[in-house]
Amino acid sequence: MDQAVRFDGRAELEDADSGDLGHPDLALYDAARQIFVETGLSPEPPVYEVIWLHLRGEDAALSRDVERAMEAGRLTRATVLDLRKSHLGEIAAGEMHDMVAAAHGAAQKLAERLESGRDEIARHDRVILAEDDLLAAGSISPAEILACIKRLRAANARVLAANRRLEADLEHVSRENSLLLERLETAERKAKTDPLTGLLNRRGMIEALQQALAAAQASGAPLSVALIDIDHFKQINDQWGHAIGDEVLRYLGSFLTHCLKKADGGMAGRFGGEEFVLILPGVALAAACKAVDSIRAALARQVMRRASDGARLGKVAFSAGVAQARPGDTVELLLDRADAAVYTAKRAGRDRVLPERAELH
Repeated sequence: MDQAVRFDGRAELEDADSGDLGHPDLALYDAARQIFVETGLSPEPPVYEVIWLHLRGEDAALSRDVERAMEAGRLTRATVLDLRKSHLGEIAAGEMHDMVAAAHGAAQKLAERLESGRDEIARHDRVILAEDDLLAAGSISPAEILACIKRLRAANARVLAANRRLEADLEHVSRENSLLLERLETAERKAKTDPLTGLLNRRGMIEALQQALAAAQASGAPLSVALIDIDHFKQINDQWGHAIGDEVLRYLGSFLTHCLKKADGGMAGRFGGEEFVLILPGVALAAACKAVDSIRAALARQVMRRASDGARLGKVAFSAGVAQARPGDTVELLLDRADAAVYTAKRAGRDRVLPERAELH
């Protein structure tokens, strides 16, 4: 496959003289079309959404991953959909439509019942006013008073019945809302969970890292982050197939979680593809590098075998970059430094853990 072309949609848009060419976003449309032509991707909506967000530069991490895949000639439909899932989260459109429809139906039903109750109360008021006028007129017979009492009792009975119906409807709507809330919470968890490994996905880890960073900045405690990238993962898929590749990802996710059990507040997640992230609160850079390297060494001692026939699959190695939060840091800056260290480790020969580069003053 020809080397993919790297596009910088933001630069193209800024450099383009769009005064006579219509809307400025047409420059992005041209850049998107070029990507689809060069890569052979189909411009279906989920794929186009990722390319469009990349070109608009609204998600720096997404753009970085798209550019890397393009540079490696691996911007396939599967890669794009994986990036979409890991960066944007995934709640099935049908499931969300059903939840919205259920919420709308419950609200509509409650509105109708409240309107019916309002009408019943208005009717009751009219009966009370009519009987009040009759009594105010004076000189009415006992028979008329008895009839008035019967009408008032009937009116009160109707209001009481309407109230009971409204209470039952409110209880029903309350139960439906509780079920809907549970479905929404489940959908939210699914949107933050990687379905393959059961770990938090990129969206979930970004939120967790934002919370950890805020806590570290407030307390002054150290916070380190490690990005882990499996070495030669494409070769694993090519040689043994994607099913084995998925097993490797599941195994590494479980292995990282197990290794972090002793780390106070430590957390592992999958960022997408063969990339994982570790959040290490309360751990400074040197100690974090040592901890991650011990995980790397422990993993190197494991030999994976195919469950079906016991065939030796070899060992799994990874390269990792570690960064420590600095004053004024953002999640993006912290991850970018760890990411740069990963690629330094890759260029240095893989199967190693490197810290971020120190700033020169």
